[in-house]
This record gives sequence, C-alpha cells and structure tokens, in this order.
Amino acid sequence: MTSGSKLTVYRMLAWNETDAAGHNHFSAATRWLEEAEHALYRALGIDLGLIDRIPRVNVHIEYFRRLYFGQILRIDLRVVRVGRSSATFGFEIRDPQGELAVAGEYTVVHVATTDSGSEPWPEDVRAALLRGDRLEIREVVSVIEE
Repeated sequence: MTSGSKLTVYRMLAWNETDAAGHNHFSAATRWLEEAEHALYRALGIDLGLIDRIPRVNVHIEYFRRLYFGQILRIDLRVVRVGRSSATFGFEIRDPQGELAVAGEYTVVHVATTDSGSEPWPEDVRAALLRGDRLEIREVVSVIEE
C-alpha cells in the first residue's frame, strides 16, 4: 500500500556487492535503498542537507532470490506512511526478468540535530513525501570500475 510518492530506479549490481558464492551480499540491499531514497529526495526537490537528520530506526528486509554481478536491478521505493516526525518506506528489488528478489520496509525519524530527539517534519518535506508523485529514473546507475 502506498500513501505517498514513489520512485523506480535501475542500477547495475557491482562486483564489490557480491560475496564468495558469487551473488549479492546481504548488506548491499541497504546501500541500494539508501541510493534510491536519496534519488527520491532529489527528484522531489528535498534539500539533501536533511539526510544527516533522518536516521533509520527500523529495517526489515526479506531475500527471495539471488542477484548476480552485472545484472540490472529495478528498485521500487514508495512512501507508505508519513507521521508527525517519521516516515516509512516500502521497497521491492527485482531481477532483470522482473522476479522479486528482495523486499521489505524501513522507517526513518526526523531529528532537529544529530544528537537530539525527534522533531516534526518541515512542512514542505512532509508535503513532498505525501504528494503522490510517480517518478522513474531510467538511466542505469553503474558502479563498475573500469
């Protein structure tokens, strides 16, 4: 269920994101989500200076299939809920055939400073997250070193 904006981005699985078995390392998914989240903020016109004040407080990830070096991944990130000071994002990561590989959700909380408690979202940020924009970045992000 989506109550707010949604972004689809494509990226290539890099060699350094694989493990000894040759498929994606479990920790790579958190980087992909962060990349997509930052792309969503940029696309919505949200100041990226906010990033150091929105720590993750809950992350749930499920893995369904392996992904391999060089594959193009489709990452769908959506705003599920926006509270007074928190936001929950849902995500799905699909392989080149469109099969679901990774899914879950995570929650961030807006804080006033990096060492303080929660604070209400700035109204423009809250409005942008809830606006319901459907965005797609078709340029494949490649992080393969040449």
